[in-house]
Amino acid sequence: MTDHNIHTPLLMVACTGNICRSPMAEAVLRHHLALRGVQAQVASCGLDAPVGRTPHKFALQVNQARGVPIDQDKRSEACMSAVLKHSTLLLVMENHHRHTVLRRHPFASGKTFLLGHWQGQEIADPLREPLPAFEQVFDQIDQGCSAWIDHMLQAGLLPAPSHS
Repeated sequence: MTDHNIHTPLLMVACTGNICRSPMAEAVLRHHLALRGVQAQVASCGLDAPVGRTPHKFALQVNQARGVPIDQDKRSEACMSAVLKHSTLLLVMENHHRHTVLRRHPFASGKTFLLGHWQGQEIADPLREPLPAFEQVFDQIDQGCSAWIDHMLQAGLLPAPSHS
């Protein structure tokens, strides 16, 4: 994990293994924040992560093709209480992820939501699926990230954009 500034919001994204959806979403969220000039830190983790693994080749390929590359140094990480305590928001992909987080980290109950909350959808794991499944997941993640940034800006949970 990166060093977290106490005054900069930390947005966490979690999935099962931190090799498909959450690394994709981490890059997309960071991209949307940068486009809007919003200062926030973004990180991702897995609830059952095989720690140290590189992102899935299709996740890397789809994000690259969409112009939102995943950091080449990204490796899967486990969701740790210390980091979750400092996060402003924890976005998960499926309802069972939310239940797992609340069972393991009850303090995170008020800040753990589905990434697809505003679209009324869960984002299914594309792990053993062909490339088009990853493309569909990217589109769902893209919509979810954009909607969450809108809502967080409206609620004052993110600093106002600094356009230079």
